[in-house]
Amino acid sequence: MSIDEFIRARLWEDEAAALASGGYIDKARELRETLGKRHILTTALMRSGGDLEDSMLRFLAYAWADHDDFQPEWTL
Repeated sequence: MSIDEFIRARLWEDEAAALASGGYIDKARELRETLGKRHILTTALMRSGGDLEDSMLRFLAYAWADHDDFQPEWTL
C-alpha cells in the first residue's frame, strides 16, 4: 500500500465515522476537516516529486501512525 492509498483509506474511514456519529461530534467540522485533508492530498499528488510534497504526505499520514497499515518509513 502506498502512502497516498493509506491516506485515502483513512479519510474514507474518518468521513464514514463522522456521518455515523451520534451527535456528540460536530459532523460539519469533521467533514470540513476531511475535505481539507483531501485537498492537501490532491495538491501534494499533483506536484509530486519534491521534498515538500513528500513531507505533506508524511504529515497527513502521521495522524494515523497508530494504525496497523502505517509504515515506519513514513515517519518524518
